[in-house]
Amino acid sequence: MIQWASIEGVKKMTKQELIKLLVLIESVYSSCITKDDTILRWFEFCSNMDYEKVMIKLQNHIRKSPYPPTITDITVFTAESEDFSERMASWKKKGEDQIEQDRRSGNQGPLPAWLLEYTLR
Repeated sequence: MIQWASIEGVKKMTKQELIKLLVLIESVYSSCITKDDTILRWFEFCSNMDYEKVMIKLQNHIRKSPYPPTITDITVFTAESEDFSERMASWKKKGEDQIEQDRRSGNQGPLPAWLLEYTLR
């Protein structure tokens, strides 16, 4: 079973809400039949998502596509992407600090062989 990181502040989807989504998909796309295993798999992926946001994405998909949605068509991971920008800024700061520290100490480390022919060292 896949374990997703729990994100604080994000409203999680319940099984009843997931079933509402799948019933809507079945009612719009008559060729789509949901099995018990499908519900369990979708719940693994959708349990950390916001039901209202997923429903909006599903409704938009229904308006645009004659085909049933895949899980990737309706997923919403907003809080995680906000967290990523913070992590990226932290990594960038650490890298800049390390470069500055190496410059001050004179520790530049060995150059890769392919770069040696282009340098004065």
